[in-house]
Amino acid sequence: MFRKGRFAIWNGKEYPVVSQKRKYYLQSDNENDIEKGFSSLDREDVFFKEVILEELEDAYEIFPYAILSGYRFAMESFNEKNGKITLVTNNPYAAKKVNVSPHGKGGFHIEIPFDEITVLEDRVPILGFEE
Repeated sequence: MFRKGRFAIWNGKEYPVVSQKRKYYLQSDNENDIEKGFSSLDREDVFFKEVILEELEDAYEIFPYAILSGYRFAMESFNEKNGKITLVTNNPYAAKKVNVSPHGKGGFHIEIPFDEITVLEDRVPILGFEE
C-alpha cells in the first residue's frame, strides 16, 4: 500500500491528521490509542484525538509517485480486488514511451500491478513546519 495525504508526528508516532473549522484531529485505527486520549465518533474502528499545533512534532503532506520509463506518474488509486494501481500524468511525452490511455482533459493514466512499481514520496511540510 502507499501513503497519501496529511500526516503529523505526535508522541513519536505518525498519524493521519484531519482538520475542520481550524481544529486538528489525529486519526487512528488502533484501539490501544484510546489509552492515549483517542475516542471513537461514529465508527468503532476509527479513533480521533483533538490536538493543538504546539503538541505536534512535525506535520507534512505526502504525495506518492512512481517513475515509469523516466517519467513521473502520480498515484491516483489502488484497486484491492485486482492488486493494481492507477497512475496518472499530464506529460504528453510519457504517452510516446509508456502504454497510457487518455484520462480527463490533457491527462493520461495507466493501471499496473502494484508490485511492479517502486513507490516514491514527496513530503511537503505543512501547518507551520515549513522551516
